[in-house]
Amino acid sequence: MPIELLVTVNETYIPPLKTLLNSIHQTESQPIHVWLIHRQIDPTQLKTLSDWITGRNMTFTACQAIPAVFGNAPITAQYPVETYFRLLSGQILPKTLHRVLYIDPDILAQGPLDELWQLDMQGRPFAAAAHQDQQLENRQRMQINHAYYNTGVLLIDLDRVRQLINFRDITAYITTHEDLPLVDQDILNGLYGNQVTPIDDKIWNFDVPSYANYLEGGLTPEWIAAHTRLLHYQRQPKPWQPEYAGPLGKNYQQAQISE
Repeated sequence: MPIELLVTVNETYIPPLKTLLNSIHQTESQPIHVWLIHRQIDPTQLKTLSDWITGRNMTFTACQAIPAVFGNAPITAQYPVETYFRLLSGQILPKTLHRVLYIDPDILAQGPLDELWQLDMQGRPFAAAAHQDQQLENRQRMQINHAYYNTGVLLIDLDRVRQLINFRDITAYITTHEDLPLVDQDILNGLYGNQVTPIDDKIWNFDVPSYANYLEGGLTPEWIAAHTRLLHYQRQPKPWQPEYAGPLGKNYQQAQISE
């Protein structure tokens, strides 16, 4: 059975998506099926992307999510329809699909994903990593008594999500919380954060901007190269931008796929 990989991008993020997928192709021995949820990518670009993905021995399915799918959930400039793609992936993807691994396009794979894919989620809808940087700040801001989880890498039990998540709860949460700067990540933590199976960020969602903090905590560059599977280049600037001067830029540049 393949690893069912979920990505959600617009046309701007297709080049880094290719870098992510190419890094997975180079490090993963298991079959990969890529699911793309998008709003309105040009059909010609979709066909080009599909050909590129299948040319790397992965299979590909694109699902267009239209605003009507989201019922009464707020669709505004602050909360565009893409906000809901991860949280409502159970409603968008086929009911025959039971589990997906969501990965942000600003991530680079350094090793196989099968161990994470096969994780026992203990009956919970999500598995995610909690970055230590800004934990206290985010927990106080959100007034939560559990870890604050990053949604850049998210293992999703679609059957549980279909039972648990509905538009009404999300709409009510947004209406009663005016300040949600991290949008869907804040929504997930606020509504469902106590139902997340934790995974190790050092392996599965390494916060590249906090590289120095990891070293201060006892990790070595050799350990990171040998054990970290997913490098997350979150925050700005991104490693495909000329002005990037952050950690592990060479790792990304060596794997980068350009148009």
